[in-house]
Amino acid sequence: MSLQIGKGSQIKGRWKLLVLVMTLLASVIFSSSTAMAAVVPVTLNQPKDIQFFKMDAGETEMLIADSGNNRVIRATTEGRVLATMEVPHLTAATMGSNGLIYAAESGAEAKVHIFNPDGTEHAPPIDIMSKFSLTAGTDENKQPYIKSMVLFTKNNSEQLAMFYSTYVVFMNAQQKMITLATIRLDSSGYGSSGGGYSENSNVILGDNNELWYTQTTGLVLNNLTNAFNSSDDYGDLAIDPDKKLLYVVNRNQIMRTSYEGVSYYNRPVLSPWLSSSDNYPIDISNSIAVGPGGEVYMADTVRNRVVIFNSDGTYNRLLSLIEITTPKPVTSPFSKTIKQGAPLVFSATDFVSNYADPENQPMTDIRIISLPDSGKLQLNDTDVVKDQVIPVTELERLSFIPSSVYTGMKTSFSWQAKNGSVFSSSADVTIALRIKGDANGDGVITPADALLVNKYIKGLITLPPSQIEALDMNDDGVLDAEDSALIMGIYLGIKS
Repeated sequence: MSLQIGKGSQIKGRWKLLVLVMTLLASVIFSSSTAMAAVVPVTLNQPKDIQFFKMDAGETEMLIADSGNNRVIRATTEGRVLATMEVPHLTAATMGSNGLIYAAESGAEAKVHIFNPDGTEHAPPIDIMSKFSLTAGTDENKQPYIKSMVLFTKNNSEQLAMFYSTYVVFMNAQQKMITLATIRLDSSGYGSSGGGYSENSNVILGDNNELWYTQTTGLVLNNLTNAFNSSDDYGDLAIDPDKKLLYVVNRNQIMRTSYEGVSYYNRPVLSPWLSSSDNYPIDISNSIAVGPGGEVYMADTVRNRVVIFNSDGTYNRLLSLIEITTPKPVTSPFSKTIKQGAPLVFSATDFVSNYADPENQPMTDIRIISLPDSGKLQLNDTDVVKDQVIPVTELERLSFIPSSVYTGMKTSFSWQAKNGSVFSSSADVTIALRIKGDANGDGVITPADALLVNKYIKGLITLPPSQIEALDMNDDGVLDAEDSALIMGIYLGIKS
């Protein structure tokens, strides 16, 4: 899944060699236009969750909750970081069927952040505190904590399942309560259940698109089977869907069983697969996942690493990550003027002329970061939504439709530009309402506007086409004394 960096005492030296090799490869693989790209090693700090996802195009990607660095990492199976998302008090992360990334913030303000695949915010966070009527703990060690999350679909509704813990008062004493909760992402409902769970309980999406999870003394494979053992405590679990293998973490080992052919009459039996060792200790709190090649990835939170084991339980390597940083393009704000009640049709030039790239990469797309507070943007006569990405080739079909009652003299929206790899920072497009007779767009008609017409008639000044259009009161295409008189008539309140 990732780049191999060697074993034991050779790790440091091989890592330096790896970075050198990747730097050289980057200069060969990527064109000269990306020569400014830099290969940077990415270091983990207290990774708490790792998951793999099969994308629509067929490739596999992984998410890592790099909690010590307060960020979610999205990466390829080769170890190249594709995006990072900053999340305070991060404890878990998962991905939906549409590629959106959900990241859990634990603590007194527990919530689930929602990101686009490129790491930008997609929607406001889900407030877990209010959703389940949770209260903040009395001290830092007794705050709500989201242990694990997974997205699943049931009855044509995508839902988010999670294990979280919180402290409640019972018999005049605070006690930790573990809850398995589900939230419908269409806001149509939510639910929760408690009892029989431990602080190490985890939930995953099973092979039958059902929730599979661990309990205090066993595991539940919904609509398939369950298994219980009163002498064991179970933590995270992971599956190899190709080989029908189930892995489960307990106190000091990882256990494994086949789930092929199991049922409530033929329950699976977990057997020790990998025991803890001095070099690679196993703790029940460790998160595990199965990579596309059948290797088992274990997040070693205490030692700031992810350890990879072969399917036979032998050590393979430590996960290494690199980031190929590409300079961002730059965008500039610009303004457009419209007549009252008239639509505004944009062109690709409006945006391209306000775009620059340090590597001279062409602009490929724009993204609408915020929408105007008055009127609406449309693409091909369909309303544009926040965070919509629009290819450059379609910008000629982008228009602004003013509202029937214009609520102000100006409105604006924000956009970003993409150079084929990364998006720029955002810039504003200001749309100003131009009133006939108002030359400078300040919304007020004054003698100064009439004076501009007189100076223009005498050849003392030149005016841009936008001002000529605004000052041509009778729309005859000529600025003359009649236009000046009409402007003064409006100022003085004299009907023409």
